[in-house]
Amino acid sequence: MKLIYIDDSGNTGKKLDDKLQPLFLLGGFIIDEESWKEVDREINTIKLKYGIESSEIHSIKIMNGTKGTPYRDWDYNKKLQFFKDTLKIVKKYDLKVIYFSVKKSNFRNYFQSKYGEGFEHHFNISPYLLAFSYILQISDSYLISNNSNGIIILDKQDEWEKPASKTFNLLRKLVNEPEVKIEKLLDRSFFVNSSESNMIQFADIIAYTTKRYLEIEIKKISEKKKLERKELFNVYKDNIYKPRFDYGKHPILKWLEDNIGNQSKDKPIG
Repeated sequence: MKLIYIDDSGNTGKKLDDKLQPLFLLGGFIIDEESWKEVDREINTIKLKYGIESSEIHSIKIMNGTKGTPYRDWDYNKKLQFFKDTLKIVKKYDLKVIYFSVKKSNFRNYFQSKYGEGFEHHFNISPYLLAFSYILQISDSYLISNNSNGIIILDKQDEWEKPASKTFNLLRKLVNEPEVKIEKLLDRSFFVNSSESNMIQFADIIAYTTKRYLEIEIKKISEKKKLERKELFNVYKDNIYKPRFDYGKHPILKWLEDNIGNQSKDKPIG
């Protein structure tokens, strides 16, 4: 059995013009149930080393040195070393990293060109739901290739938990659409509070550092910061799982539009 832990980074809901957050990403890792206890113990050891054994790992708060957190006095080198030490777990236990990113301007332009201005007011697809649907396809592809079943576990999302769960259930119960049907993910998607799960906190680090790396191409960033972002990404880049299908040609986007997206306010999903 495989467990798939996923968190988001850059989430601004349906707000698509935030210049500070031009990219949304869902990402995390796949772990075999037999390795779970060892990885959880490893994360606790790192937390103890950095004096945060009673705290939740929250990447953006670490990087920003948020007031009221144990990270407020960490210097930049300590922050980077913490990320490196934690990300090395991916290589040590040969975990598989998965992610899907959405450039918000592209998302807006695509759906606006098809459904007109103000599409977001009557459209039930967000960057979160789009990325979630691709993550399901990526996860299922991995499970099929490894002849294994799996469970997907995500950070709790009050706004998108219900539509995401409905999308999952619809995809799992399909009969005549094998290209998008979910085969190996069991039962339903589980949403848990990140403060109660080391694994979701670890997924948060992966999602955050992956998003920061991908932003190199779309944001103005100093050369020093580019090198630092690449250095963190390089810790686990060789463990990223790449499915065989072409993202751009995969039928999940059309399925979403036909079955989830183009609904009026009077017919909300869920």
